[in-house]
Amino acid sequence: MLLKVALSIAGSDSGAGAGIQADLKTFTNLGVYGCTAVTAVTAQNTQEVSSIFEVSPESIAKQITSVILDMPPNAIKIGMVYNKPNIQTLIRVLKRCDVQVVLDPILSAGSGGKLLLPEAFESFKTELIPLSTLITPNRREAEKIAGLDIISRSDVVAAARKIKKLGAKNVIIKGNHFERKQVTDVLLNSEGKVIEISNSKLNSVEMHGSGCNFSAAITAFLAKDFPIIDAFRLANIYVQDSLQNALKIGKGLLVSNPAASMYDYASRYIVLKELHRAIEIIETSDNFGILIPETQSNIGFALPDARELNHIAAVKGRIIKIGYAARSASSIVEFGASKHVGSALLAYVTVNRLVRSAMNIKYDEKIRKIITAAFKVSKYDRRKEPRHILRQEGMSIFWGIKYALAKNPEADIIYHEGSLGKEPMCIVFANNPTEVVNKTRTILKEY
Repeated sequence: MLLKVALSIAGSDSGAGAGIQADLKTFTNLGVYGCTAVTAVTAQNTQEVSSIFEVSPESIAKQITSVILDMPPNAIKIGMVYNKPNIQTLIRVLKRCDVQVVLDPILSAGSGGKLLLPEAFESFKTELIPLSTLITPNRREAEKIAGLDIISRSDVVAAARKIKKLGAKNVIIKGNHFERKQVTDVLLNSEGKVIEISNSKLNSVEMHGSGCNFSAAITAFLAKDFPIIDAFRLANIYVQDSLQNALKIGKGLLVSNPAASMYDYASRYIVLKELHRAIEIIETSDNFGILIPETQSNIGFALPDARELNHIAAVKGRIIKIGYAARSASSIVEFGASKHVGSALLAYVTVNRLVRSAMNIKYDEKIRKIITAAFKVSKYDRRKEPRHILRQEGMSIFWGIKYALAKNPEADIIYHEGSLGKEPMCIVFANNPTEVVNKTRTILKEY
């Protein structure tokens, strides 16, 4: 497998929300091999930067050189540089390196603390900015670099042009708040074209690590040979997802979550794969259709931390009975396909998050005797359902499962004996679909 390489030259964040730690998460999530050169070691968390340990310019130069000689990067990101000797070292080492450079001007931390010494600022402007293919300041950083206040769209463009005159080929100014409900990022590209991307404003005003994620994402896309404008758009989409799935890790700022999409895609793949395997077992099991109720069956599997029906996958069109066999009504397994089994699982995971799969089967007196002898069982009476629950669409199953679990929180199977217009039913629960099917086949064998 051949991966593109991106090099992050930045500070280390002990809280891992920003700096090289955030960059590596982003590179990995976007399919780029990440290398690092540490410019400073910070002791920080979501509340503060408590100390900064300087790395010698000689060490920084050796880190960069060792990477370039063996695994030449396709793009480089520069984050925290901290002092003037470090800036001069970067210029000396990188001026011979013909690769796109993304400069993220780390002047201070979101939680507080100066991350660029005042005496290094002029050198940053006059020596490091000209080295960059792209610079990505936020509005406050752009104001300081350009030397003007930004209070309107025209101010953003004026500031971008001033920064471009310092030598940056492309300029992105992030986080411009011109409208109450939107945040706008503005790109001034090398040809002088202005491109804007606006997104809905999130509730949290300040987020730790979002700037690092954004500049690292653009670096990753540039390493993969995307043009600047495309990299800008793709990085914007990616960072919006990381912000919408931000983590409350510490007592201070929320931390952006650059691996959110990777975790979600991986979890969804596993859920769908496990369900398909279980359905194959159901369809190849002799006489499995005997256990299918009149209203038909379904089997569901929930994502970890499922909170809604769209977090639970099931068979589209249910599992039906054909003679003595059971068959899926379609070959499609999708999220949100079952309200019945999905509601039951949403109720169960509030009690035990490890129980993520369920299947409904028919109920009769013979099945009651089998399951009572072989499994942990609980039940509920639909005739006792409170009126306020009856009036809420889709809440009956959720109420019933919670009621039954209050009596036996470790129940493998929960059943009810029906009511007016409601068929009696069993729901088999387990940690995964294969376990659900194996429990159901145990019932089938005795039945």
